[in-house]
Amino acid sequence: MKPVEYRRLTKLELPQIKRLWGELNKIHSVDSVHFKEHYNTFSFEKRSEAWLKLPDNNFHLLVAETEGSTLVGYCVSTFDTNLKGEIDSLFVDPAFRQQGIGRTLMQKSMNWLQNNQCSPIRLTVSYGHESVLVFYQRLGFYPRLTALEWKNTN
Repeated sequence: MKPVEYRRLTKLELPQIKRLWGELNKIHSVDSVHFKEHYNTFSFEKRSEAWLKLPDNNFHLLVAETEGSTLVGYCVSTFDTNLKGEIDSLFVDPAFRQQGIGRTLMQKSMNWLQNNQCSPIRLTVSYGHESVLVFYQRLGFYPRLTALEWKNTN
């Protein structure tokens, strides 16, 4: 197990997670049952647009990196003007899983949201990617709603 350090990045440093985000997007594309085309055409730049529009104080990007400064995981969390918090995106390189990195990224991000008085704190899981539910439930997240999205099949 290689030592991992955690540090916060600014919005201007978002491009540093592009490779990892791309890996997550590929997983969502494979797992997706009804919206593969969304993930196949979804770009990091498009995803980053919403994050870049947020006030700096409402955006938190935490990364995990090895001694060689290789990023092996990240967590993006945000909150809106009503203090509704969200874990927007989480990914750990498969070669570094089962080492507590995802749990640490989540816990530190949750602490940031709680320190900002956020309530509720939510996250979404793409349909077809339910394999992550046990991980999130261990951290205190439970299904509350099922959101459906209309898909024009014409």
